[in-house]
Amino acid sequence: GGYSYRLCPATEILSEACFQQHPLDFDMGGQAILYPDGSRKSIQGTFINTGTTPPGSMWARIPIPSAGLGPRCLPGPNDTNSTPFGCQPWEGRNDGHNGHVPGPCVRCPETPGSDCSRCGNNGTAAFPPPFSGVQGAPQQGILDIIKISADLTPGDYVLGWRYDCEATAQVWQNCADVTLEV
Repeated sequence: GGYSYRLCPATEILSEACFQQHPLDFDMGGQAILYPDGSRKSIQGTFINTGTTPPGSMWARIPIPSAGLGPRCLPGPNDTNSTPFGCQPWEGRNDGHNGHVPGPCVRCPETPGSDCSRCGNNGTAAFPPPFSGVQGAPQQGILDIIKISADLTPGDYVLGWRYDCEATAQVWQNCADVTLEV
């Protein structure tokens, strides 16, 4: 999946539109893998700024590949047996199975609250890891260095991080209060 950092002035209503007005660029030479002991190892990240929203904004790919996604399909709270492309019981719906379940690569229900990753459960990494031992659900973290545009007015902002999942119809967000000073 891909992620970006954005700002919204703290004096404005927090909305997607506000965050899209102030996207931040990455320092493309500043990405690293962080370890629990505080050490880090620099990596070459993957960044794009074409075909993004808002146009020209910079996004990064999560540099730690998954080795499989799961559970395969969990229904949303309003899904029924007639939901198009609905989850099947053998996919972990009611049998208590939450692991990686193989099966055909077919569309997901894409309904509110559903979790579906039907095309990524083969146990193979989605892309080569940056180095050995960094794959799946590791203990490592990701360090990004972002650029703050000189034309931003000093003051209080909300820093937003948005992650659009690659294999599911999920968007994850996190925010922090920050102050920009000259």
